[in-house]
Parts: sequence; C-alpha cells; structure tokens
Amino acid sequence: MNVDARGKECPKPVVMTKKALDSLEEGIVTVLLDSEISRDNVLKFAQSQGFSANVSEKNGEFTIEIAKGFTCSIPAANQSGKTDGTKVVLYVGSESIGSGDCDLGKKLMDNFIKNVENMDYLPKTIIFVNTGVFLTTTNDETIKALQQLKGVNILSCGTCLEYFNLEDDLQVGEVTDAYTVMKKLFDADKVIRL
Repeated sequence: MNVDARGKECPKPVVMTKKALDSLEEGIVTVLLDSEISRDNVLKFAQSQGFSANVSEKNGEFTIEIAKGFTCSIPAANQSGKTDGTKVVLYVGSESIGSGDCDLGKKLMDNFIKNVENMDYLPKTIIFVNTGVFLTTTNDETIKALQQLKGVNILSCGTCLEYFNLEDDLQVGEVTDAYTVMKKLFDADKVIRL
C-alpha cells in the first residue's frame, strides 16, 4: 500500500501513515515524503508502534517502507540488492586513515569510503566521530560516495559537529548522539573501524 504524503504539513503525514497501517492486518506500507521533519516524525511513529522501517532518499524525497505483522519484514538491502545476514557497523573516527603523512591518510580515507559501494554487501550503519565528521560535511568526494549508499544508516556525532562548528554543514545522513552510537556498536554483529 502506498501513501503519498509529499507536500503535507504536520501532522498529516503521520495521520495518513497511521490510517494506512490501521487498515492492514499485515503487510508493507510505503510512505513518500519530501520533508526531513516529516521523515523523522513518520519513522518515530512507526518505531513507537513496534513496526520495522527502512528509509531511502533520492533527490530530496524520502521513501519509508514500514512492515506490519510478525511474518512480514523488509529486507536489509540497498537498490543493488546487496544484503548480508549480519549487522555490520563501519566506525570512522578520523578524516584520515593510518599514521604518518596526513595528506596520504586523507587520500586513503577518500578511497576507502568511495569503495564501500563496491563491496559484496553494505554495512547497516556508518558512524562518523571526531574529525570523521568532515567526511559528511566538507569533503565533496566522500559526500557524493556516501549519498550513493542506499539503505545505509549514516550518522554523524552531534557533539563533534558542534565542536568543529559544522552543525549547519551536514550534507549526508543525520546527526546522532553518544547513546545511539553506543547502542549501534553494542547491537552490531561486527564493527569495522577505519
């Protein structure tokens, strides 16, 4: 079932989503949105009701798939169909990788981030902390690469963004907090640190 809530003001997207879910005993509701606030509100509503949800973004519009029922689930996949049975979290703690020459380290990090989409499966979440937040705010190359990772939850540390005065410069993903970061790391089947 599809719900087109683009252009609708709060609380209409949540109300429309609720009505669609109430009309189903079990199934998937796909909600189309054109506002980050509406996206967040619909996701929070779905989670508060115990439903699983996936969100993707394309050209400033959001698609949220919400699964209702015990036997209904949304595959953890991107549009390329890259799935894996594990919850992999990629933890990026710096804008460069390795020790030694800083410029080389930045170049290596750019290449690592650009090649995530070429892996057999994608991480469930990528977390950026400390100077890693420059990769989601000021580095055009990594921002473009991260925008291609459909279905991947991209999180940047809010405290880090504030520290570097980048709160208004986030280009991809969303702001997160220490509790959410720890929860994602503890819930992960595998954590890869760059």
